[in-house]
Amino acid sequence: MPAVTQQIPNFLGGVSRQTDDKKLINQLTECVNGYPDPTFGLLKRPGMKHTNVLKKADGTAFTKTELADAAWFFIDRATAGSYIGAIKGTNLYVWTAAEGTFCTVTNNGTSYLTGTKQDDYHFRSIQDTTIITNKTVDTAMQAAGSFVANSQGTLKLVSLTDGDECKVTIKGTTNGTEHTATATSQSSATFTSFLTGTHASHDLLGAIKSLLEARHTASDTEFDGKWYLNSYANSITIRRTTESNAVVVDAEPGSSVTYKYFSLSAVGGPSNNTLEASQDDVTNVSELPLESFHDHNIKILNSDTEDDDYYLKYVAADGVGGKGYWQETIARDVSPGLDNTTMPHELANTGATTFTFGPITYKDRLTGDDNTNPQPSFVGKKINSTFFYSNRFGVLSEDNVIFGVANDNYNFFAKSALTQVDSDPIDLNVSSVRPVTLSDVLPSPQGLLLFSERQQFQVYATDASILTPTSAVIRTLSNYEMATNIQPVGIGTTSAFVSKVPGYSKLFTMTLRDVEQTPVVVDISKAVLEWIPDTVDDLTVSPPNSVVMMVDRDTEYLYLYRFYNNGKEDLFQAWVKWELPGTIQAARIINDAVTVVSQQEDEYTIGSIELDELPSGDILATSSGFTGNVPLDMATRPVSPDEGNVDAVVYDSTNDITKIYVPYTPIDAKDAVMLLTVPTADDGTDAELDSDQGYWSTAIERIEPSTNYRYFEVKGNFTGYADGIVVGYGYDLEATLPKFYLRREQGADYTAALTIARVKMSVGRTGALRFKLKPTGSNEWKDVQHTADANNYNGDTNPVVQERVFTLPIHQRNTNFELKVTSDFPYPVSLVSMMWEGNYSNKYYRRS
Repeated sequence: MPAVTQQIPNFLGGVSRQTDDKKLINQLTECVNGYPDPTFGLLKRPGMKHTNVLKKADGTAFTKTELADAAWFFIDRATAGSYIGAIKGTNLYVWTAAEGTFCTVTNNGTSYLTGTKQDDYHFRSIQDTTIITNKTVDTAMQAAGSFVANSQGTLKLVSLTDGDECKVTIKGTTNGTEHTATATSQSSATFTSFLTGTHASHDLLGAIKSLLEARHTASDTEFDGKWYLNSYANSITIRRTTESNAVVVDAEPGSSVTYKYFSLSAVGGPSNNTLEASQDDVTNVSELPLESFHDHNIKILNSDTEDDDYYLKYVAADGVGGKGYWQETIARDVSPGLDNTTMPHELANTGATTFTFGPITYKDRLTGDDNTNPQPSFVGKKINSTFFYSNRFGVLSEDNVIFGVANDNYNFFAKSALTQVDSDPIDLNVSSVRPVTLSDVLPSPQGLLLFSERQQFQVYATDASILTPTSAVIRTLSNYEMATNIQPVGIGTTSAFVSKVPGYSKLFTMTLRDVEQTPVVVDISKAVLEWIPDTVDDLTVSPPNSVVMMVDRDTEYLYLYRFYNNGKEDLFQAWVKWELPGTIQAARIINDAVTVVSQQEDEYTIGSIELDELPSGDILATSSGFTGNVPLDMATRPVSPDEGNVDAVVYDSTNDITKIYVPYTPIDAKDAVMLLTVPTADDGTDAELDSDQGYWSTAIERIEPSTNYRYFEVKGNFTGYADGIVVGYGYDLEATLPKFYLRREQGADYTAALTIARVKMSVGRTGALRFKLKPTGSNEWKDVQHTADANNYNGDTNPVVQERVFTLPIHQRNTNFELKVTSDFPYPVSLVSMMWEGNYSNKYYRRS
């Protein structure tokens, strides 16, 4: 049997669920708490630094019950500061992500917070405003305006000739009796004197007034109510209300009066065209009087079709009547606009630690009616998502995407019913042959991507210019199933979304090409089929670090996909799994750090994992924290339990233990670690602590019954090292290697007889490792001791070395064991490459 050797160049292939003979040479069977890096190899993931315990305004911590099943969200404002938010019941809470400081929220929208779970809400943050959408609320319009048809009328004097007789006929009810008022002009009459003269026979207004007063005197109930008569340059207006019987001239009805029906007609002159009467509408604008009372609303019919109707109101200069102008307006009998209380609300950042939550003031409909300026298609339906795109605020509702008015946020109504302009709202239907409910969007250079449970679409402008009502179209991009409770994300130039099937989840990427070409969609989770559970419920990315992270809330796991592209192709693609302490409530990558909200014991904490921290092993402790990569979770410096009245590190000489007080409740039955680091004051000096850096000891969690102070205890006196102590929880790096096969260009030789003699593991920037071996058929992992090489080291120094090779004696058939590399020490690990040596026999068969 010839002696053979083969090198595994790196461990950047991540986890693969294929059989061992089909795995790539650098892939693993399992990898927990690893972080593939193209420079340093497979690293032990960075530790999670403790930020703060989630507290209330009074400084007490939230209990597990108080935030159970809350809807969590993040506000990422980059250099302006990021925040973490939670909705529980009708309460809305916000904390700063960097320090966990409680923020004051003025909640003016409790009635909108009716959701009961995470999936009931959608969050969209733009600058200092976060739009919160309750996906269970049906949107509605405001109540329609009150309007009594034919309760107002206008008499317009067109011309005036000596001897013209004008007759005005009024009926008080639909089937009532007609009564006529007559006035005759004289040679000296002007428009004004004829309309408002002092003689009843020569005075049209006086004749009408006399007629109405006579009907009141005769107790004619068909003419009851209060009549308002007003005269203007070439017209008289008549209004009737339900007030007590009276006829008044040059007065205005009150704001809360109720109007009442009457009919009005008029003739005048030899050709019956001297005097014109109108009530609620006219055929065209030429029939309008020069002046009228303020807010006089008239419908312009134009033609027999309703599509060209529009409305004008009179705007008096003095706000009462007289000189002014006619302006396009809304119909009197339609809703003026959206009901703000049923629409998405806003959480506005009004200060560093202050927010205001409440309804958004959506713009009212100012012109037209439901035909010429229709209600948005989402009215009466639920809104699933909001977005900003192409200078427009938009929403998704069922199978419609609705863009508001350009450069006019929160306005979904056209500015004019007379003509369509480019800035008008855009309301599009995906028009698919399948049932579609749009759930979210992503912007792209080619257009706006729309996602639904079974299809993906794209909105774009046909002429490659700005999006307008005439240029906007929708086309179907692809037909992939997507989990609608997980928002798709953008990864640099591609998009990613999650698809779920019973038992596991998949992650797809979509790369767009030219507008008329189909996208490239790839299942990047194919290598780990059935490895990602179907319970994952969030997705977060870091394009600068080429990281996609799937969050499994209510568990302790994150599933991380990392790749490295050199501009032409991906040089590696790797899946790994992270296990964190406590139960994850929410996680988001913000500014190259994974911010995690987790629940442990009876409280919630914020932690941070820096993705781009170098695994140097050098840690500098400051008075309030530390810098450097500490492979400890919930890592923290000691904290005084009584605002400085009690030391953060206390020695109990009676029991020979050191108490290290911490800001959170220790996790029951989980061992902690005390690690000695270098204080910034001693950095670069020969201080005592410098020579002991890297020393660690297992700590036991305790709570003092009398004070409820929380601390870890370690054996011995470490008060002299208090300035450099960091405590936290250790975690395992586990990299399980597949079976070893001799691999050739054509693949793994799985039929040959191969005995593995030894394994040599090359590492860099690594502290300590353990190797475990499990015989085939056994569930027990046993330690394998590496051979000790003669060498030298500096005593009492950080044990992290820049390069090292571990040699493991194996001496077993390749199919008889599994090998795992682990490290639960508080030191960095960098697995660079590996080489195995053994004896190989082809069983006398020629390999071709």
